[in-house]
This record gives sequence, C-alpha cells and structure tokens, in this order.
Amino acid sequence: MVRDWIFTSKLWGLGCLVALLLVAAACGDDPTPTPLPTKTPVPTITAVPTSTPEPKDAGFLMAPESNAKHGGTLKWGGIANSTLYDIHQTGSIANMGPQAPMFDLLVQVNPVTWDAIIPDLATAWTVSDDSRVYTFDIRQGVKFHDGANLTAADVVASFNHIIFPPEGVLSPRKNLFATVTEVVATDNSTVEFRLSEPRGFILRAIAGGFNIIVREQTLVDNEFNLARVETYPGTGPFIHESLEPGVVRKLGKNTKYWNPDLPYLDGIEAYHFNLGAPTGAACLANQVDFCFGIDPITVEKAAGMSDLETSPIFPTVPLGMWINHDKKPFDDARVRRAMDLALDKPALIKAVEDVFYTTPGGWVLPTDPLFPDYWAEAKDQPGWRTPTEADLAEATRLMEEAGYGDGVTGVDFLVRSGFPFSEITTELIQDQLKRRLGIESKIRPIASGEWYGEAESGRYDLSVTGFGVTLAHVADYWAASFKTDGGYNHNNYSNPALDAIIDRTSAESDPVKLRAIIDEGIAILEKDVPMLYEGSFTVFDGWWSYVKGHGTATKGGNYWEGMRNEIWWLDR
Repeated sequence: MVRDWIFTSKLWGLGCLVALLLVAAACGDDPTPTPLPTKTPVPTITAVPTSTPEPKDAGFLMAPESNAKHGGTLKWGGIANSTLYDIHQTGSIANMGPQAPMFDLLVQVNPVTWDAIIPDLATAWTVSDDSRVYTFDIRQGVKFHDGANLTAADVVASFNHIIFPPEGVLSPRKNLFATVTEVVATDNSTVEFRLSEPRGFILRAIAGGFNIIVREQTLVDNEFNLARVETYPGTGPFIHESLEPGVVRKLGKNTKYWNPDLPYLDGIEAYHFNLGAPTGAACLANQVDFCFGIDPITVEKAAGMSDLETSPIFPTVPLGMWINHDKKPFDDARVRRAMDLALDKPALIKAVEDVFYTTPGGWVLPTDPLFPDYWAEAKDQPGWRTPTEADLAEATRLMEEAGYGDGVTGVDFLVRSGFPFSEITTELIQDQLKRRLGIESKIRPIASGEWYGEAESGRYDLSVTGFGVTLAHVADYWAASFKTDGGYNHNNYSNPALDAIIDRTSAESDPVKLRAIIDEGIAILEKDVPMLYEGSFTVFDGWWSYVKGHGTATKGGNYWEGMRNEIWWLDR
C-alpha cells in the first residue's frame, strides 16, 4: 500500500558531498524509496555537476520529444493562492505554479534532465582564476512584456533586491549570497558578481528558481516591494491575462518571446486546489492536466489507470513548528526543550499519511547525503522518538524549573491554510501540549500568502509550516532557519556560535571536516531547540499522459523551483 510507504536510504559516498554544495540533491547511490504502485519508476535524484562548464550559448531549449507540436492550453492544478506576489520574497509553490511561467532566470537548471546549469538570460559566463568574480553575458534583444528592453541594470536590480533587500522586504535566500559583496553592470550587457571569498555553490544559488529577473523600473515604481502587486512585467514565455485570486490565474502565449520556437502552449490556466485530496480529486476527474501535490489515495487509484501518470519528487523542504523566541514562555530554552520531548513526532507524521506524504527527519534533512548516517542514530533519541515515560518526566521537570509547572494559557497558534500537514498536525500538537505540559492555545488559520507577512512580523506564538530551500545542505537550510539574519528565521532566534558554524559549513568542502562541523551545530540545536523540525515534504505529482515536454523534471528533487513550462506541450 502507498500509505505504508516510508523513505529509506543508505549513506551516499563521501565524494558526493562536495557536489552537494552545488545542488539541491546529491549523487552516487541514490536514495530509493520502497517500490510504489505507480506506473512511473521511482525517481533518482541527480546532481548538478561540480564543474559545470563555462558555455558558449547552449542554444535554444526545445522539448525532449522530436514530434512536439504547438497549441492548446495547459490546465495546471495545485496550491496557487498566494496573496504575496513578490516571488523574491516567497518560497512557495503557491507562487511558482501560477507566476513562474511569466519570468526568466539569469541561468537555470536544465528543465529536462535536471543535471546541469545552462544559459537563460545569460548566454555565457566565466569565472575568475580565484573564483571570486563571476561574469555573465546578457542576452541581447530580449524585451519585457511591457515592451522595455532587458538590460544589465535589470539583472543587477533583481539580484540586489534578493541579496541586499530593503528594510521590510523578505529575502528567504539571501544567505546563499553571503559572500557576494556587490553585483555590478560593467556595461549594458555584462554583469559581475563579486565575492569576498569563493563559494562552490554560488552558480547553483544564482540558478535558484525563485531568482526571477524583473525590471529595475518596476522595482523603483513600487518602492522595491512587489508583495501586493498582482502582476508585473517579466521576460518569460507567458504573459498575464487575468487573475481571480484563490481560484485561477490565466496566462497567454508571449508571441515575442526571445526563443522564437517557444512556448509550445497557447496558454496556461493555474487553478488553486489545496494540497492532497482536493488536488487529487481534480486530477482524477481530469479537471486539470497536471496536478501538483496529490494525496496517497489518488496515487493508488492512478496506478490502475492507463493514462494517468504519477511520480514522487523529493524537494528540500524543512518541515516543523516555529516557536517565537520573542514571546514568553517560548524565550526560555527549557520550555522549548520540554515541548520537543513531549511531542510525538512519529505519530504526527503518521496522522497525515492518508492525505499527504512526509519523510521523517531531524536537524539533518532527508535529502542531505549525511542524513542516513545521522538519522540511524538520532531517530531513537529523545525528541525524535515517540516519547517515553522518562522523556515526559524530563519535560515536566523542565517546565517546573522554568516556572511554568502550572502550564501556560493564551497561546496564539497560527496555522497556514491549505496544507494538510499544517492543518492536521496543528490540532494534534495543540492537544498533546495541553495534555502533557498544560500549554493551552487557540488556533488561528490564515491564508498561505498572508502567513509569510504575519510570521515575519512576529505576530504569532507557534506555527506549523514547511518552506522550500535551494540546496540540500545545512549551509542553506540551517542558515535560512537558524541564522540570526536568516531569510526564514521567523523564530527570532539568535546564537552567534551557531552563526559561525553555519558560515564554516558553507566554506568547507572536505566531507569529514564538514560532518565534524555539523556535529558541533547539532549539539547547539539540541540544547537551544530554536524550532521543532519533523522532516521534509515528499510530493507526488500527477499528469495525464498527453502532457509532454517535462522529461525527467517531474522525477527530480527541487524541480518545483521553476515551473516555466515553455517546453511542455499537449499531445492531443
């Protein structure tokens, strides 16, 4: 049964760890899940090579099939209800599905094979001998949807918005660019990224699917905050036509796209359905052609259908509960540790297995090559296992020592709507905290897009969520979650010692030394418990067999970073 599926893996070769610094997945012996009753093979997770060549223009993309044809409108279904429209400020499929087709990147991960970084708006790039200057040649003749010409200044403005965001503007991925001192246009068609010291993953960071290129003038006109701007011009293969928030965004073909043979589709309609059963139902009924985030029951039913295909992907999505360190009693590490000991994380994961897949994990995430070795020891330790009587006794003692032996009342428990894991586990966590520690809370639902702003503003006590990152490496997901200025550190946690450790991990390429540094960080995390990690999402997608052009993209790791769909086509 699919519901009995669990993520299993073996330790990947240490040689792959260096490659990991570049990618959102690893190489070597791929982690292989228990076989699933689907018609598609279990995916392998491949790596972007550590030495991606500095290419001449790799040529224009095209569909992997030789018989690709133009025409038709793709109906896409999944989470598409973001009300925070600035893609630079989010990490959500709610933006990628309906918005990504309107924009291009500087460079991108190959959308067919997901195994190399290739040109996009940059036709070529060079790297200095000391690996501290990356120079990109900007494609000429590209126009934004409003008719303006793309220039190097637009690229600079876009990345400055990401790397050096103005006050009040979120930037979840800025820590990936911590060593970038400046991004400059040396002329109208050349851009340089200047680094204070080398970082092996910087090209992969630049290729992140959320790093879209927008007009400098658009940013200026909107005071560098596009959060509430429903549509703004890109250079991508599709153009905005209409938006019915929370229902559908309709896109039309960009007939003046710089790749003259693309897109194949005449348009895309991105319909919003909550993850899991609602998306699955729409998929089975053929209301949509491609479905992001279907439920296990739908996967089982699709296995018996000849024309509905499914495949799992393993994005790097830290999943767990944020704890606001600025609010009492959660500013006390003893209270946070008590919660960590009292919660039954295996039960929380099992509770949603009929509606959504979750891969259990700890401070090291399941997509990280170090995970198998780490988890073999951690899974049976306090805080990760089902609580024992001794664990609960220690949790009670910590609450009493912190002065909360009689419990806590009035806790604001923010829940992000539309995510089964968040909605179901929030109620279970609420119950467990009340029964075991006397922590009483009130659940406050909020729309997915609004959740980011609420969390960033610190208007919550507890909140269950998951968020996408670019690299399956602690240099990314620890930095995002735990670093003092981390893009997703809405816990308001700060520990300079851990900050220094995270910086060291981003610079270390020796796998043995890296593991030792990570162990230092784990010791701090076990003591401080800045948030409660539970693992990572595992997403199943479904598509009708007439949807072509995606190659192996739907079987990779973080393919959901970029859903531009310009090489997708309909064989009907």
